[in-house]
Amino acid sequence: MTKKILSVLSSVAILGSMACASAVNTSAFTGEFTFEIPENWKASNKVFYAHIWNGLTGDGLYSWQNKNEKMTISEDGNTATYSIPEDGDWNLIIISGESGIQTFDTVFNANCIGDSCYVLPDKVQNPVDSKKEAYLLAWRRNTDCGPHKTISSLGDVVGNAFLPGESDQNLYDNFVKKYDPQNGIDGIVDGDQYMDWDADGKSETGMTWAEVTDKVAKTLGVTPATSSSDTSSSSSSDASSSNSSSSSSSSSSSSSSSSSSSSSSSSTTTGTTTTGDNTPIFALVATLTAALGVAFAARKKAVK
Repeated sequence: MTKKILSVLSSVAILGSMACASAVNTSAFTGEFTFEIPENWKASNKVFYAHIWNGLTGDGLYSWQNKNEKMTISEDGNTATYSIPEDGDWNLIIISGESGIQTFDTVFNANCIGDSCYVLPDKVQNPVDSKKEAYLLAWRRNTDCGPHKTISSLGDVVGNAFLPGESDQNLYDNFVKKYDPQNGIDGIVDGDQYMDWDADGKSETGMTWAEVTDKVAKTLGVTPATSSSDTSSSSSSDASSSNSSSSSSSSSSSSSSSSSSSSSSSSTTTGTTTTGDNTPIFALVATLTAALGVAFAARKKAVK
């Protein structure tokens, strides 16, 4: 009977491993997409790059404008394609040219495979460096993806697409966490960029901290915070803010519009899965509970 119990427990372990693997890989994908090259980009750019990373973890496919990021340009020069070479939990992309021109951080997922992305006419300020700009990028058939929704260093809301687990509230909470003058921090701490609003944003916008937080809260339709202590428990954006600015999104030192915009904006860590889908976790718990119940019943029967 002991062997039967061990057999049941072994099955539990196997099922648990399978469920965990499923939870980790649910957002992994690979495949090709197309970039529609704007006319005004063609003359000064003969090489284009696709910089891809995970805004929640900071993990990148390749370093900025690495040779492996080069896209394949069509014979007519109107489009460039890129094939993601390996499975990975990627959710942000920047298209850039050799001249230094680049797009804003753009959300994408498995539904973008086989799709085309194109540059919008509008340019927006980079959330990290308000003196620089980037072009907005959109997808033809995947309207759920597009410019990553962020709050710039001047308190402007930019973009419209969330990463898994993000919300307007945690965008706001993270902005307060990073810019509140009460922090007394202006610089990089543990990989996170902090900027004292009174020392930076106030001089450029003329708005006090109370005024800018009120403006941002109203724009997002969220509950305003009164101080940094109100957001000390917020876990949103830390992975994206710290890692994409320091590791995967190395565009800050190479591109015309600084690093990826997620460096000062939003993300939410999602625990054991980066997809925001908790279904695999619940399934794992249910499976383990049921299997352990069988094991307990078998053990009870053995005792009798």
